[in-house]
Amino acid sequence: MKNNRASYVPSRKKSFKVYFQFSLIAVCFVIVFAVFYACAGRKEKIDFTDAKVIQMDKPSDDTPVAVFETDMGTFKAVLFPDEAPEYYKFFKGLVEDGYYDGTYVSMVQDGVFFIGGTKGPDGETTSDTDTTELDAEMSKNLWPLRGALCAYTYDKKSMFSSGKLSNSYLLFVNDYELTSEEQKEFDEMNDSGDVPKVIADAFEKNGGVLNFSQQYTIFGQVYDGMDVYDQLCEVDVIDSESLQPRQEIKFKKVTLSTYGENKNDAFFESTSSEASDSSADSTDNE
Repeated sequence: MKNNRASYVPSRKKSFKVYFQFSLIAVCFVIVFAVFYACAGRKEKIDFTDAKVIQMDKPSDDTPVAVFETDMGTFKAVLFPDEAPEYYKFFKGLVEDGYYDGTYVSMVQDGVFFIGGTKGPDGETTSDTDTTELDAEMSKNLWPLRGALCAYTYDKKSMFSSGKLSNSYLLFVNDYELTSEEQKEFDEMNDSGDVPKVIADAFEKNGGVLNFSQQYTIFGQVYDGMDVYDQLCEVDVIDSESLQPRQEIKFKKVTLSTYGENKNDAFFESTSSEASDSSADSTDNE
């Protein structure tokens, strides 16, 4: 795995207009786990005792899928309308209107994430940018594992209210390599039971960005075309401040389909918790 330690959080981009400003996410590792219990700033706390990781379970044939055709190839993501119903409806409408066709990948943090679906190559809003803001939808069953498809979500505070909002920009999660100190703390929390085992195991097996937990509206999981996805996560950028790809990369076309028409059972057989349990049982019986 590449060393992507240098700067792994989305940072504010000076050229962005007021509408789209990145909120900084605390780098301190322990804050990730405080989310499980505090859910700071949220009206209703989430009970994680029965949390699941459904994005790694094999979908039914009628499960909706988004197909992203890019300049670098095609990748596909299964969608979860029941977990983020309002954002799914919004995204579905944009896709059906052809909104994302010809949009750009505008920001890439090496090996960690990329942002796409922007009308300008630098992520700056344009006259045809959809600036709709929706209340964020946090699910205890979807996590920022490698391949997670998220709506870019940010804090918005005013004199009368505060909360998290999501917009039309899309955040694609890849992986973040923990330092030895962070890994030690993660292992200790895992051993003590402070982190639900199913969640800890999913991050250990699949990778992801722990600090994005419960910070973004997650509504999909990339499961096919991971070679293309990995390439997109590692393209050269102009500089470390803008993180804009050196070469223009577009979503040539984004369409909706179903899993039955775009199957890749092998992905889910290798990533699901059931697969891990079966492997462990097999080892124990040897």
